[in-house]
Amino acid sequence: MLVVGVVSAGVVSAPAPLPARPDRDRSAATTASASAPAASLARTCGAEPTDAAGWQRMWDSQSGTWAGGDGASSTRLPDGRLVWLFGDTFVGGVDAAGRRAPGTRLVRNSVAVTNGTCIDVLPTAHDALPGRAGSWLWPTHAVVTGSTGSQTRVEVFAQRVSRTGTRPWDFHRSGTAVVSVTMATHGAPVVSAVRDLPSSEVLWGAAVLTEGATTWVYGTRTSSQPLVFGRDLLLAHAPTATVGDVRTWTYRTSRGWSSRASSAAVVRPARDGVSTVPSVARVGMSYVVVTKPDEFLGDDVDALASRHPWGPWIEHQLFRAPSTSRAIHRAWWPRPTAAAPSWW
Repeated sequence: MLVVGVVSAGVVSAPAPLPARPDRDRSAATTASASAPAASLARTCGAEPTDAAGWQRMWDSQSGTWAGGDGASSTRLPDGRLVWLFGDTFVGGVDAAGRRAPGTRLVRNSVAVTNGTCIDVLPTAHDALPGRAGSWLWPTHAVVTGSTGSQTRVEVFAQRVSRTGTRPWDFHRSGTAVVSVTMATHGAPVVSAVRDLPSSEVLWGAAVLTEGATTWVYGTRTSSQPLVFGRDLLLAHAPTATVGDVRTWTYRTSRGWSSRASSAAVVRPARDGVSTVPSVARVGMSYVVVTKPDEFLGDDVDALASRHPWGPWIEHQLFRAPSTSRAIHRAWWPRPTAAAPSWW
């Protein structure tokens, strides 16, 4: 897990940013030319960073092209690279005083691909995942659904967000979308389709965990209870190959499993809480959800551990990260070794 904040000024060491598409092609479904990163294969890439500081240095070096993004999540590709999804992204530079450089623009989402310490694909001046009139997409997590010798299929879950007014906070989540992306080996992502899931109060795909042929799909839901700032957590599972098709999903209920979405039960209530977009991983024998239980109003980042994907959960505080404009951004993830905490 990596939490990326505002990067500081640095020397650009990666290839030049991919060319922006003309305005008339803003709704086109291609993030970049598949041949664009070919020149990167001649570079010597260092070993992939293993801690937050190393990743931060790598992203810092992109000042001038990529200057920060929120909602960071990463997914390993069969060719060894990582595909990164970001929500709101600053494309541009940062000056020596830490301010946005002139000409920096904000895009609603971006996709980057890293190979060791090299960045093969950088955000462009337009949204990588296309929205539509009056709405845009904030990606949550991605699932690799299949791979041939030369091409990988990826499904990206995303919040569909719609504008409700002219003020900065005048927007709301209007739905959930699944974006189908194909990637040639060592190539760039190409969007092939965008599909909206059935209307629901649940943000399905808020977290995902793939275990071979099965993918666990977590959903989060806002609570109407007063002074409850966390979200309900719900669970479904699907064949990994068809995770983008809700007709193949099965939902966790209070008694077992059901093919009916309306039967989905809460596996962690909002009063105990998770954030809107948590992270989930398998660590040793445990399923671990990393989250802020009280969303941005809380100070604690916690790990929720269970022997089952649906709980019951044992809560452990990882570190404190107050939600302030100058909060220290950190990443923490134990490796599943003998040195991991006993509660894994």
